[in-house]
Amino acid sequence: MANILNNKRFWKNALRIAIPVAVQNMLFSSFTLIDTLFVSRLGDISLSAVGMSSQWGMLMNITTFGICSGAGVLVSQYWGVKDKKNIHKTLGIALCAALLISLLFFSMSLFFPQAVIGIFNKNPEVISEGKRYISMICFVYPSLVINDVLSTVLRSTERVKLPMYTAVVITGLNTFLDYCMIFGKFGFPEMGVRGAALATVISEWIGTLAIIIISLIERNIIIAPFSSVFSFGKAELKLFFKKAFPVMCNETLWGLGTFVFNVIFANMGYEYYASITILKTFENIAFVFFIGFCSASSVMIGKSVGRGEIKTAVDDSRRFLYLVPFVSAIVGIIAIVFRAPIVNLFDMGDNISELTLSTAKNLIIIYSLDLPFRMLGFTFIVGIFRAGGDTLSAAKFDLGALWLASIPATLIAAYVLKLPFLVCYIVMFIFEDIIKLIFSILHYKKLKWINPVTEEGKKALKEFSYE
Repeated sequence: MANILNNKRFWKNALRIAIPVAVQNMLFSSFTLIDTLFVSRLGDISLSAVGMSSQWGMLMNITTFGICSGAGVLVSQYWGVKDKKNIHKTLGIALCAALLISLLFFSMSLFFPQAVIGIFNKNPEVISEGKRYISMICFVYPSLVINDVLSTVLRSTERVKLPMYTAVVITGLNTFLDYCMIFGKFGFPEMGVRGAALATVISEWIGTLAIIIISLIERNIIIAPFSSVFSFGKAELKLFFKKAFPVMCNETLWGLGTFVFNVIFANMGYEYYASITILKTFENIAFVFFIGFCSASSVMIGKSVGRGEIKTAVDDSRRFLYLVPFVSAIVGIIAIVFRAPIVNLFDMGDNISELTLSTAKNLIIIYSLDLPFRMLGFTFIVGIFRAGGDTLSAAKFDLGALWLASIPATLIAAYVLKLPFLVCYIVMFIFEDIIKLIFSILHYKKLKWINPVTEEGKKALKEFSYE
């Protein structure tokens, strides 16, 4: 392990990409953490309602992530040969697709908020509070997807600091507005959960405008004439959806699977779901380490494959596969040791029940023990297979483990065997992560995940032999 990781080029490139991406995601996770901490002071009902509303938005984010991941596969390989023309066309296709998705979720949330919240829980108080939140937060959806697409293109072309700086603005502004609008400080009206939503809408739109304005000043890769960005034709659409469609289906169906899990657990009791909301907030923070590594892996491997440097791509993939489980084990141990103070942060207003708090502590233990397996599978699917151009196999392994194993097993555990909540949560992890990891390892060894889209990459692959 020491020998394979002893490579200065690898560490220089990996850290140059991973650190800004990790910082950006840490800021966004802090954004979520602050929202959750403030809302937790309003009690279990508000915390659960906001958590359920957020899962609806998460489904949109996951679908958009599929679009962005597909775009990232193409952009990183095009960047390897500095093909700006095709980068701009890919940007245009991704923007159009993502905005269509956001408008669908926006319309459902604005016009049918009760139906959306009712999917998760039938408690009238939860539905009432959730309606107030989701009918306001939906105005942030177009901004979120624009930001995601622009940030993906910037990261895939190794311009990683601008999204990070934007995240600083968004997080700082949201923290201030949350405090003012939820509790009625500094002359603002006291708005409760609706204030939390409005604070997010304002800060996110300002962040999106900031990234566009700074890009205009810098004249970076995302700035191009409309005729260049939206001049894509059938050939570009065919290639984009050939690579992106499996990822979009993957993320959409994975999001629906997560949606199913949320419905299962939400209907086991709103206090249990409030504990999941606490776990998700912690999970977002723990995840930032691996988002950084995975982004670095995706850009470095995609760029190398696009250039035709196939051996470099394989060597770097092996380095990430050693690094990720090692770091995840350390993060997991720290989380288990400090689980009590982590959870107690959410009880500052003494409005959270003991059942919610104790369940959240146990969920952190379960999540932390599973973390090395989950993050290794995530690295295979998102950071290696997709970057190499093999989006179809990545989708098969990800969705097969989820829909053919984990969801049926969890449904049986919850509704047939009627097992306790924590046992059902363990079943969900085991049947998804372990099965996915086994198939990913077997596929990785065959090296069939290397599928270039550039002529340089295709030529090099024909001549490649890995010793």
